[in-house]
Formats: sequence, structure tokens, C-alpha cells
Amino acid sequence: MGKRHPNLPAWQWRTYPDNHRRPTNLVLHLIAVPLFIIAFLLIVSGVFSMSLGDVAIGIIGLLAALGLQHHCHVEP
Repeated sequence: MGKRHPNLPAWQWRTYPDNHRRPTNLVLHLIAVPLFIIAFLLIVSGVFSMSLGDVAIGIIGLLAALGLQHHCHVEP
């Protein structure tokens, strides 16, 4: 596995202003994180129930969540 930062919370707070330059980032994160979790669970459920539709919708949701997260972290 990779190396873990010795004081991760302090590092995250210190780099937060540089990584989140838009005021709408919090709203986008509040949408993207639950969407990511729900999409992942939908994929897992679809795999176990052998439902191609659930897997496809889960993948679309996962990609949308990752796209929102990327949008939050790009330069203005």
C-alpha cells in the first residue's frame, strides 16, 4: 500500500483553499458523494441479482459522481 500522510486532517485543512476555489464546491460535494455511494451499491446489487440494467445505471451514476468531483477540483 502507499504511504499515509502523518497528519492527514491537518494537511487536508491546510490544502483546502487551494483545492476548492469555487464557492459551489460544497454543494457539488454534497451531491457527488451520496451519488457515488448509491451508484456503487447499485452496481454491487446488480451484480448479485444479475441485473444488467442496475449495473448500467450504477456505472452511469458512478461516472457522474466522479465527473462532479473532478469539476470541483479543476482550476477556475
